[in-house]
Amino acid sequence: MKYCSRCGNEVVDEAVICHKCGCQVASYVGKNVQSDENGFAVAGFVCSFFFPLLGWIFGGIGLHKAKTLNGKGKSLSIAAIIIATTLFILYFIFAILLALFGEPVTEDMLVLSFILLLRFYSP
Repeated sequence: MKYCSRCGNEVVDEAVICHKCGCQVASYVGKNVQSDENGFAVAGFVCSFFFPLLGWIFGGIGLHKAKTLNGKGKSLSIAAIIIATTLFILYFIFAILLALFGEPVTEDMLVLSFILLLRFYSP
């Protein structure tokens, strides 16, 4: 049994308020649930396909947050950063090709830029 701090009345252990004076006898602390998911890693991975800059930002935040979550989402964050970087390089190549040739990018130009990209990343 516990007692009300205001009036001293005896109240049951499960009671939240005193039935005599209406005073709160126990603080109702909600459970602080901290998610063990790395939402920034997922957001970075998804955004990296469509908006490379957001993929970099969210991937970087997710990589930093993975340290506090015992590595959860680390590989997804790294994948987001790699995909965002690759797509940024492709967009940059497309912009250069468009500036050089002054016409829309064709399938041949895409193949050429892909070959150049592979040569750039190959050892």
